[in-house]
Amino acid sequence: MPTNAEILQYAPIASYLAANDVRKNVLFNNFSRLNPILPQQIYAIYFLVKKIYDIDPNYSGMTPVCWYLWEIMGRYGVAAQGISGGGGYTPTPTPVQNYPIYITQANFTTSTFYPNTKIFGSNILVFWNEVNRYLLPTEFTVSSTGLTITAVGFDAQSGFDVNLVIEKVYT
Repeated sequence: MPTNAEILQYAPIASYLAANDVRKNVLFNNFSRLNPILPQQIYAIYFLVKKIYDIDPNYSGMTPVCWYLWEIMGRYGVAAQGISGGGGYTPTPTPVQNYPIYITQANFTTSTFYPNTKIFGSNILVFWNEVNRYLLPTEFTVSSTGLTITAVGFDAQSGFDVNLVIEKVYT
C-alpha cells in the first residue's frame, strides 16, 4: 500500500488516465461498465484531501481517506504509480543516437577524443570537412566511451576550425 503522500501524488495522474478511458469509450461507442464521472470523483476527493494534507499531514483521519482514494483510483492508481516511477517495473528507455552527428572542436574533450557512448557498436563513417573526405577505418577508433581520431595531423584544439560528420552505415 502506498503512503499517503504517494497516493496524493498519483491521484491527478489517475484522474487523467480515467478521463482518457472515458473519452475513448465515448469515441468508439464502447459502453462498458466504466463510471463516466470517475475522473471527477477522483479529482474531487484528491482536491479536498490535498488541502487538509497541506495543512496537517499527520491529521488523524488522513490515512483512511487516502486509502479510500486509492481504492477509488483502482487500476488507474496502479498505472499512475508506474508512470511516476513508484513501485512495479518502470521501463528504462534505451538511449538512441540520431544520425548524422555534426561535431565541431567544441565537442572534443582532448585534441582527438569525442565522448559519445551511444555510437559504440554502430557501423559508422566519419567525414572530415577540412580535408573533404571520409576518414579511413584505420584513422579512427570507436570505443565504449566515444570516438578517437587517429588521422595524421588531426588536432581539435589547434585553434583551427574542425568540422566532422558521423554517419551510420546501414547494412
